[in-house]
Amino acid sequence: MRRSVARLNDDQRELILADYHTGHYTQRELAHRYDTSHVTIGKITKDKLPKHKDKVTKKVSLVKELSEASYQEVKAIDEVVDKQTRHLKLINDNATMLAGKITVMAQQIDTPSDLKTLVDANDRLAITLKVADRHAPKIDVTQNQAVLPSVNYYAPEKDKDL
Repeated sequence: MRRSVARLNDDQRELILADYHTGHYTQRELAHRYDTSHVTIGKITKDKLPKHKDKVTKKVSLVKELSEASYQEVKAIDEVVDKQTRHLKLINDNATMLAGKITVMAQQIDTPSDLKTLVDANDRLAITLKVADRHAPKIDVTQNQAVLPSVNYYAPEKDKDL
């Protein structure tokens, strides 16, 4: 069956990769699903391994387990999960806002004590985001020309596959 030759846009490529990463579609199935050729799918997924196959398996297993639980138990679990998810989102949103403020403040530092405060805030941000074990690289706060690592030093990299 001949497929259309229209180019895929970035959103379509991201959707293809998202489906591919589940590990539950062949290249031919993805080609049929997105009305393109399996060769095109092969180019998009080249040198990539499905990275979420185990998560899909775990989620299916969890859904199966929950189907055997009572309505009240499932509702209680859902409420706790929702609460914890909202909490994590709040922490990440606040950390993103703080990272932006740290960047602006780093350009306006006048005194070593200001630098110390900023370094401490940066350390707490890195710990909150779980991108540093405990502390940022040591900085001599007695130097007026001290330079902080950029916020990108601590920022987790986005998925390069997308």
